[in-house]
Amino acid sequence: MATVIFYNFILLSSTFFVWASEKGRTRFDRWFLLGIAFLLVFVPAAIRYDIGTDYVNYLAIYEGTSATKTLEPYKFKEPLFYFVNWFYQSIDAHFQWVFATFAFIFTAVAFKAYPKKNAWLLHFLFFSMLWFFSFNGIRQAIALSFCLLALFNYFDKRYLWFAFLTVLASFFHQSALLITLAGVIALIPLPNFLKNKVSPLVILGVLAIALFSTSLLLSYMEQILNLIGLTKYANYFNSTRHFIPRGFGTGLGVLAKVLFSIFIISNIKSFVDINKNYWLLIILIALYALGVVLANQIIIFGRMADTFVVAQILGAYLLWTLPRNKKLNRLVVSIFMLFLILSFTKDGFGIETSYADPKRNPYQTIFSE
Repeated sequence: MATVIFYNFILLSSTFFVWASEKGRTRFDRWFLLGIAFLLVFVPAAIRYDIGTDYVNYLAIYEGTSATKTLEPYKFKEPLFYFVNWFYQSIDAHFQWVFATFAFIFTAVAFKAYPKKNAWLLHFLFFSMLWFFSFNGIRQAIALSFCLLALFNYFDKRYLWFAFLTVLASFFHQSALLITLAGVIALIPLPNFLKNKVSPLVILGVLAIALFSTSLLLSYMEQILNLIGLTKYANYFNSTRHFIPRGFGTGLGVLAKVLFSIFIISNIKSFVDINKNYWLLIILIALYALGVVLANQIIIFGRMADTFVVAQILGAYLLWTLPRNKKLNRLVVSIFMLFLILSFTKDGFGIETSYADPKRNPYQTIFSE
């Protein structure tokens, strides 16, 4: 229980200090308070020891103690991940420096993305949904931090920066290129009627098919992946480890995430009227919701949801700022935040499932090695 309290303290206290930084009277006050918030989330992640399912796998990659998990395949596939490991290997550094460096990049890039107003809200959403994930999916978590920053640039029509940041993110995890591709697709001009009226119906239809006719949708997805040359991902459909029915969880979390995604999508006109580039946000949230629905039935689709989760984080933040139906929107976001608190608390217990052991509880540091 002490670990759960510790985790919740980190989330809530760091959110408080980000909020307080917005109230600071001087530049020094703001940076000082923001610095405390940064250290609260960075330090525990940097000094953790054997926390996270894949901690030992990343350790094996760095130390070269496994015949199957080696650093070499990442050299050209995800070169920045490779470079950090190679650099510390070359100076014979302790393995914990790798985890500390990745924790710093993940946290620093996220903080860089914070806007001037309501940064506390974005902080809470981002770390309640991704802090635990960063203990396990280290490479993808860093990529998502860069994608968060990239999407803000996209909304401000800084497309080159968006492309640069998402490609940079792909040097840690290739899934970021899907965000790049979605950004290009979102620039294709479409009539407002298709965006505002037709697209929500199409999205709801696809989600319904995913929920009630999963096998049909999966068949089409496998064919499409093979057609466009992504045979690696198509092969997951035959994986006995990943492509198996989900045997844990109540489904309430899935319901909350999907309903909240649908609520955001239902506000599409309010979003697009403010900024036409928010159309990308709607596309990404639809993909996220689809991933969540499928992941509730087939475990591997959790990776699809992880790829686009940053869209729901941004969607919740932007929904809070919408001038239309402000009271209703903020009520819905507040309820979603309550759900995130409960979910974060539950995840803090680190309950082992039939698929994997999250290894979050009890929390321990490298000093206890």
